[in-house]
Amino acid sequence: MAWAERFLGGPVTGAACIDADVSTVSAAADKVLRVGRPGGGLLLDPEAISGHAGAAPAQAHLYSTLLTARHGLPVRSVLILLRPEANAANLTGTMELREHADDPEPYLVFRYRVVRLWQQPLAPLLEGALGLLPFAPLTDEGAVDLTGTVGRVVRRLRAETSPELAAKMEMATFVLVGLRHEADVIQKVFEGVQEMEESTTYQLILRKGEARGEVRTLHQTLLRLGRHRKFGEPGADTVGAIEAITDPDRLSALTERILDVDTWDALLAE
Repeated sequence: MAWAERFLGGPVTGAACIDADVSTVSAAADKVLRVGRPGGGLLLDPEAISGHAGAAPAQAHLYSTLLTARHGLPVRSVLILLRPEANAANLTGTMELREHADDPEPYLVFRYRVVRLWQQPLAPLLEGALGLLPFAPLTDEGAVDLTGTVGRVVRRLRAETSPELAAKMEMATFVLVGLRHEADVIQKVFEGVQEMEESTTYQLILRKGEARGEVRTLHQTLLRLGRHRKFGEPGADTVGAIEAITDPDRLSALTERILDVDTWDALLAE
């Protein structure tokens, strides 16, 4: 309901997450919100986007058409851009299609809403419904004091919801913060939030970060040793194959095996 009120920009009488039920089209949205409003019900299709969103209006139009045909309700499409890298010049809120570029009238007009999270004011996200809290650190205003912002998010979650839900939403907050900030910044931020010290979520975050660091180091070691053994500069396929291995034990075994082979192909052969 919080998403519906925030992204539709007005009061609603209720909201429920439902299956889109347009599975015959593989690109279709999985979940949408059925929203009750004073003037009648509608479907809200919120699309959270972290990558470049230039193609998003056309995709949202496809979803909207399919959802209307399936459910018989109006559809409001909202593109939620999670970081500046997702922005695109064509995201104006209106998509117009013409047969030819110089046609005076478009044959199709599709309207949608764009929410650029970094431009959103911080207070409504921190002080509003719990479902909006993980978005707060993605705002430019929240980034000014990232530790303080995350601390306020965590304190509200701990005080106003169950430990299980708080843990899930803390993890969601961590993942979203990772879209805008480097790993070392994130770790310092979460270390600076006193409430996180005993958090199982935070401990899991640390373990995952340590594991990723170990794997990354093993990748670098393996590539460096291969060059030292004069295998030659690894091609893109070889580098990709090595970086696709995330099991530290297997990477350690390959590091030992490197003394017994003479080529990258021999190293990676089963």
